[in-house]
Amino acid sequence: MNAETLAPGRLAALLEGTAAGMLADTAAADLIIAHGRFLDDPAFRRIIAAGSSVADGQPFAVIRWNAAVHALESGHLPCSGSERAVLLIAASLAEPGLAVSLRACLGSLDRRNIALVTDAIPAAH
Repeated sequence: MNAETLAPGRLAALLEGTAAGMLADTAAADLIIAHGRFLDDPAFRRIIAAGSSVADGQPFAVIRWNAAVHALESGHLPCSGSERAVLLIAASLAEPGLAVSLRACLGSLDRRNIALVTDAIPAAH
């Protein structure tokens, strides 16, 4: 299974299913899915690991958050300021060691993205 070839809806379902039960991971995946831009981007899809579980054969998909941030910072994942902020906030929710400046991120968000982020933050805890 390859994240680059999955339909966006199927990919979203796998991301949600894989994150289920882990509040921060679910909140981060849901933020990316709700944003609506990333799952259609081939560059972002290359950052998602997808396959079948060795233990039970069930399909899974996970966003490799550190790889996403690295791709963003190295110019391999072009984004607008708002998209960048959403991705960084989602990554910081999912990866405990990944800190972002909310002050730097929040200033570039429009009303819709502020609502998405403010829904995701309490859902992560």
